[in-house]
Amino acid sequence: MGRPQVAPYFYSVANQNGSKDRYILSIRDRSRSSGYKKFVFHASKREAGLKAKELYDDYLKRNTPVPGEINKPVTVLEACNIFIARREAGRKEVCQSHSIAQVSARFKNHLLPCLGSMKLSEMAVEQVHDYKRALTKKGLAGKTIQYCIDEAKEFFEYCVEVGWMAHTPFDSTFKMAKPKPKKNRISGNIEDYRKMLQKGWSNPINHAVSMVCFFTGMRVSEIRALKKNDFEPFYGHEESEDCVILHIRHSLTEKNEEKSPKNGRERLTVIPRWVYEFILPVMMLSRTELCFSNTFGKKPISIDKNLYQFRKALAEVTGLTPDEVKDAGLDFHSMRKMFNSMMTGTLSSDIRRGILGWTSENVALEHYFQVLPIHYQKILDAQKVLFDEDSVEWFKTHDILDLSDEYKNSMKRRNSV
Repeated sequence: MGRPQVAPYFYSVANQNGSKDRYILSIRDRSRSSGYKKFVFHASKREAGLKAKELYDDYLKRNTPVPGEINKPVTVLEACNIFIARREAGRKEVCQSHSIAQVSARFKNHLLPCLGSMKLSEMAVEQVHDYKRALTKKGLAGKTIQYCIDEAKEFFEYCVEVGWMAHTPFDSTFKMAKPKPKKNRISGNIEDYRKMLQKGWSNPINHAVSMVCFFTGMRVSEIRALKKNDFEPFYGHEESEDCVILHIRHSLTEKNEEKSPKNGRERLTVIPRWVYEFILPVMMLSRTELCFSNTFGKKPISIDKNLYQFRKALAEVTGLTPDEVKDAGLDFHSMRKMFNSMMTGTLSSDIRRGILGWTSENVALEHYFQVLPIHYQKILDAQKVLFDEDSVEWFKTHDILDLSDEYKNSMKRRNSV
């Protein structure tokens, strides 16, 4: 995406859906009062720039007030009314009407009753703190307070840019909240993960989920959404081994709402045939199209319960408590991070990007490397660093359900009721 600054507006053009002659054009004026306006049209990149100027000039003619029509506002109320009117005019074509109404309502219900009568020249950081305290006293939700503060900050920055104020009251002394300490997340020890998976679990469903995570680096939300038809046997040829292709098509939120994967696009990865055969008995327990359902086989697995079982199993091999494992920041994301680290130097970065679904830097033109049959053997060879030959033989001679006596006993009790 190009983002050249051409006075008095910014514009950006993005090639859409891989087509050479289809662009999304976004323009806004320097003061940001008109927000973004987006257009989709057929043109070359050079023509897109000319189109931006043409559209913006036309927009100014229709929306810029006649000189002298609006006097320089003195109070916050006068400035805010102008700001809201221009914001609504500039965004009505790209925002949903209810979102514009919400933004305007927050100004009218919160900012103006608190600061509306003050003069712009008298605004200082103390008034901003007073506004925040007033919002808190109203018992508003934390997100609502954050929205109100962010929108007030945008409003006062606009006032500075158009010359109504000398400086914004949101200076460096104002902090919305103390930053949360960054968790020192570690990737874990590969030997611990091996030992953890090469033992019996109280629940084989969680065991199978961890196996998939270990060999693919998938996000847990994507694993929860896996369906039985997402696994496709690949019988190889002279230069490659038999394996199973895994189609990552969906993710499942904590509220069990199905969405596209985080990167927004379907992708492929490959797992060894023996891994698939080891977890297959668990998949057959599910009474839905999902690969992994709860104990009764009717609902998606619980993220919290699955994570607890993961930490409990990891604690048993490390000699730590589940709480200590949690404090160390070890979870499924740690295993995903470890997978990436193990593949570094074995797989090229483009193949790892295709497997893990990394987001490209250029969001508008994001493109993900598609794993192809010619890469399958490379992935299989890279995955061999996860388990040695003796460990693989162990998995081939053990049944995932036989390793879970506690689970089998609970199933017997349930069936006898």
